[in-house]
Amino acid sequence: MSARMELEQRLRLAIRDSQFCCAFQPKVDIRTREVVGFETLVRWRDEAGDIHSPLGFIGLATELGLIDPITRFVLNEAIRSIGALDDAFGGGKAIAINVAAKQAGDLRFMRSFVDALEASGCAERFIVEVTEDAFIAKNQFQTQVLPMLREAGARVAIDDFGTGYSSLSVLADITADEIKIDRSFISNIHQRPRSQSVLKAMESVSGALGMSVVAEGVETFEELAYLLAGTRIRYAQGYHFAKPFYLEEVVRTNGARGDERVRPVERFRPQSRGAAAGRAMRSPRRD
Repeated sequence: MSARMELEQRLRLAIRDSQFCCAFQPKVDIRTREVVGFETLVRWRDEAGDIHSPLGFIGLATELGLIDPITRFVLNEAIRSIGALDDAFGGGKAIAINVAAKQAGDLRFMRSFVDALEASGCAERFIVEVTEDAFIAKNQFQTQVLPMLREAGARVAIDDFGTGYSSLSVLADITADEIKIDRSFISNIHQRPRSQSVLKAMESVSGALGMSVVAEGVETFEELAYLLAGTRIRYAQGYHFAKPFYLEEVVRTNGARGDERVRPVERFRPQSRGAAAGRAMRSPRRD
């Protein structure tokens, strides 16, 4: 059996047996250091207990038409986790969920997705992250799905902007609340003057269109320092602030009281300049 066939078979069994879990990546206000939200990231916990990054299976799941049950699992886990996240970090934080471009244009799937959001009673807490492909493809996302999400109260973010054929021109035709600048664009931004100019243009256009900007993959003190000094960007994600975490890592029980918490400010204190730079040299960020 080929490696691909074996992986496909294992993935089908994983979906059948719900061998998945979720990690949460904090989104931070870089000027106040406040955690303002989380991105929900799926992980595959296989039969041996090993954890697999989505980079190793999401593409295959999408290709095989197996992505829908995985996305439903992530949505259900995110909804189920709201209480624990609120206990650990305070209420009202936004929760983002990734939806593949192919799914975003699937009216039947998205109706069930929106129904689940509405049934949760807190649809306004959710941000649906899609790549710009979903907006520019000739499908039903812009005309029918986006209005459904708006009516439910959910927000929409353009994910991974700055990759592929991304261009500022597509923003004029997109109705979104947030634009997330891909981590490949943010990496070493302090050393890339041309990229700095493009980033400022992205920021300017997004602001004019009423979209907030999030810098993804901030890993070093120098990258953060540039964003603070050279831009008006308020929000970021990345290893400089925190790795994706599991709920059990931030919520502890305390005997009968059961209310001892890991203080978010302590848990997600940014690393020192030296520590952040050293870690970035050792291991790049991977979702």
